Amino acid sequence: MSSDSLESICSVLTVTSEEFDTVYENDSIKTDVLIDEARNIIGKNRSRLREAEHRYRLDDLLSAMLLHAPNPEGQRYVAICLHIAHEKGADGVVNAAQAWSDNLLLPMLAIYKAMKTEPASSQTPTIDITMQHIESASRNDQRLLRTQVAQREKYRCAITKVFDLARVRKLQREQRFGEIPPGAKSDMAAAHIVPFSLNKFNDKATSSPEITNAARTWDMLQSWTRIDLKTLVGSNINSPMNAIYMTTSEHSMFGRFEFYLEKEAYPDIPNKYKVRMARQGGTLSNGSVDSDVEFPTLEVSSVEPPNPICLKIHAAFAKVLHLCGAAEYIESVERDAETEGTLRLNGETDFASYLRSKIPIIVH
Repeated sequence: MSSDSLESICSVLTVTSEEFDTVYENDSIKTDVLIDEARNIIGKNRSRLREAEHRYRLDDLLSAMLLHAPNPEGQRYVAICLHIAHEKGADGVVNAAQAWSDNLLLPMLAIYKAMKTEPASSQTPTIDITMQHIESASRNDQRLLRTQVAQREKYRCAITKVFDLARVRKLQREQRFGEIPPGAKSDMAAAHIVPFSLNKFNDKATSSPEITNAARTWDMLQSWTRIDLKTLVGSNINSPMNAIYMTTSEHSMFGRFEFYLEKEAYPDIPNKYKVRMARQGGTLSNGSVDSDVEFPTLEVSSVEPPNPICLKIHAAFAKVLHLCGAAEYIESVERDAETEGTLRLNGETDFASYLRSKIPIIVH
């Protein structure tokens, strides 16, 4: 594993990346054995984890990160971190869980929600290598992206098959009424699978806390998912392989991780997925509890289909955030702010400000 992507978690564990790699690269220590040990560590620390955070469940967060890591390398990363953390003393496992919560899971949830935030100062050392790769993506790229994915999906929501209302208006203006299909119509959006906001920075901010915090999120994202950072920085994040055309309702739900696309249902059919709701009782905007989605190949549409790795990463976040209750908790904070406009008497809504201070992004 790259030492550069380990710097953030190693600073929490108070070990060097070389010490971490000694265990990670040791082939005689099997991943399955490490995972079993990590589960035992979570069990031994369950009470302490529950006491440390009452708004959502840190023990379930760790268990879900182990179970739903996008690949075995991510599972090994989590298991080794927990092994090292446990060896560091009573607070080690709690510190690791809170680091992943504060610097990876909650920031990703907030970024998907496109919350406006203020950059925060950081005590974490600057991650120079990662910062060199983080660039700004332009809004022009986003407009081109919408055109490309709309054409790929033939102006229909990939999730519900509803037709694009903007396309209807264009066809009406051009008096091409015969091309307007029957059925439901809706406003559409190009939904990023890995969020655009993750690398949207002020172009002049080359060494600011804004970028340092983003680099920390990128580091942990790379380590857990094994995603190649260079494939998604700058304009690459606005590639069709990182986007899906869907209704604005589905776009919002996708950003809240209320549903995800699962490849396991169709392992032998390229580009075909099953839409799954992240929690029981959830439905899509058309009332369905699931849906089949099959994207055309590059040869058919001249536009590349979504990257299955990106979709697997989104699915992993959806499962972890809902299994530990973090997604539901943030929704309750937002409801308080919208309906009451005041803090809860017990001060819990202060967490909203705390979360915003942790997010490494300013969304415009």
